[in-house]
Amino acid sequence: MAGRKSEKEAISREEEEQFWAAGQLGGRTSKSLLNTAYYYNGKLFGLRHGEHRNITVNNFKVGSNYIEFECQQNLSWCDMKYAPRKVRHVCHKDGEKHEVHRFDQDRL
Repeated sequence: MAGRKSEKEAISREEEEQFWAAGQLGGRTSKSLLNTAYYYNGKLFGLRHGEHRNITVNNFKVGSNYIEFECQQNLSWCDMKYAPRKVRHVCHKDGEKHEVHRFDQDRL
């Protein structure tokens, strides 16, 4: 169809590695921390560019093995006709030990 934007390509594992190696992702600076939150909100919860603008800590619930995002009705990008979008990312099975990831190692 003419005029429609094509799907954006996902960032490859190699590209993500380059971002970590270059210090663009991580927790060493406020900018890299902001980039990391923005990146993972998109990667794990499917948030797009403008959707990041109005989220707050109240949109997230953190459990022992998961993090959950729920769109609240007062956000302009949530369609009022439908139930709020809720996405749960499970990190590991209950009872399993949590692996230390790059972000955690960045703060050590």
